[in-house]
Amino acid sequence: MLRSSRITCVIVALSGAPAFAQQWIPLQDGKSLAGWKAAERPEAWVVEEGAFVSRGDRSHLFYTGKVGKHDFRNFELSLDVMTSPGANSGVYVHTKWQGPGWPDAGYELQVINSNPPPETMNGYIEHKMTGSIYAVRNAWAAPAADNEWFNYRIRVVGKTLQTFINNQLVCEYAEPADAFRPDDKKARLLGSGTFALQAHDPGSVVKYRNIKVKILADDTAPPAGVVPIADRELDQLVTQASNDNIPLIDVGLSAPAEGAEEFWSQARRYGVMPMDFARVPAIASSVVVLVDRERGPDVELLKDLKARGYRVVFSSGGATRFDEAQLKRRLLAIREAGLGWKDFWVPGKP
Repeated sequence: MLRSSRITCVIVALSGAPAFAQQWIPLQDGKSLAGWKAAERPEAWVVEEGAFVSRGDRSHLFYTGKVGKHDFRNFELSLDVMTSPGANSGVYVHTKWQGPGWPDAGYELQVINSNPPPETMNGYIEHKMTGSIYAVRNAWAAPAADNEWFNYRIRVVGKTLQTFINNQLVCEYAEPADAFRPDDKKARLLGSGTFALQAHDPGSVVKYRNIKVKILADDTAPPAGVVPIADRELDQLVTQASNDNIPLIDVGLSAPAEGAEEFWSQARRYGVMPMDFARVPAIASSVVVLVDRERGPDVELLKDLKARGYRVVFSSGGATRFDEAQLKRRLLAIREAGLGWKDFWVPGKP
């Protein structure tokens, strides 16, 4: 029985094995970095108690092993992850081996559950938290805690990408044809490629264990209802705001009693975090809530609030459905007023 199991693993490793498409295949041996290679600073990665541990300056650990010939198209990737307080990391998919630097190809799926003190980051506060499809569709609240193991599952089928934390769907995205990308992320597209783990900086200690992949057939159907935003300009506005770390929070938008599933599907499509008024914590006096349900935000008012040091958060005033035209007006006003991420209120952030 043991011998048969070993033979199966060899077949999978050599062929990529469509016949085993529905089986989880380990990508770690629990003892070493075998099958993985750091593009720079290999000393940033160690193995402790069966887990890969990032502890050092920027380094990306690429999967270079035999499974799938380290070139994956449709798949599910599962990892158990533990972050230390303030740690930053990421998991790349559909990426390519490259030398020093941040990987150009593929998508980064964010790993960060808390921010380090702002003074250590030149005042920067990350609003793209664990589960975010980094700088494309973001989650503004961390779905997991530091110093605790959580499961991170990533599913890619065709031109769709989904992230799950502890089996809860966090972000999903359908890549449109000729997708807009900022100048420094032109290769952030789906196609095929390998996986990579990120060591971000010496203060970011992150552990990865139980890394495994399930290879899905080329004809696997994408998830129902996960479709691109039809309005290309709106898609660009959402993507640019996500890239610019702008939190798309709506404190007056909540799921209806019926149709909640479609509501949350739309929230993920547009990258918006709805928050029911009843669940919003106390908002500081330096924050202005702008209700823009009936008309677009006043650009001159936004400029004035920015100049006076106020932070803003938008509200749909108790709405229970998404208004695509309203979101577009809001994003256009943000752009015209020159608002940046520092000008927005985020629950639980300084």
